[in-house]
Amino acid sequence: MDTRKRIGRPATHESRGRFRRGRLPAGLLASAAFVLAVAGCGGSSSSTSSDTGASQASSTPAAGGAASASAKVDIANFKYNPPTITIKTGGTVTWTNSDATSHTATDQAGGSFDTGTLKKGQSKQETFSRAGTFSYVCLFHPFMHGTVRVGG
Repeated sequence: MDTRKRIGRPATHESRGRFRRGRLPAGLLASAAFVLAVAGCGGSSSSTSSDTGASQASSTPAAGGAASASAKVDIANFKYNPPTITIKTGGTVTWTNSDATSHTATDQAGGSFDTGTLKKGQSKQETFSRAGTFSYVCLFHPFMHGTVRVGG
């Protein structure tokens, strides 16, 4: 019989377990991240218009067209389509959420406009009374970006 003291981890059922002590399984972490992301996508919304001003100057037509009195932006597949629009001063933009997930269109610079939370199928219209370039983002998904150019 070997009487030497064993060095290292004991050969018990605990040390041969599925998870190592101090580590969480990757699936659990991914699930937790998903739950947190979805939890941030709730809320309420209304479909009203507001008058939006601008503090930033600059107005260049979007590629592929001149400024129009109104424009529509579809939100689908975590993207604003089209991502850049050009309207005339006093024109309106209507955002419509076609995604299953809630989104916003929120001015990044000075808070000039915010659609609030748009659930699937909801729309929000904003009127832009001053010329300028307005960059916006989805508050729930900050990788989503769009631009409204107002002029003329």
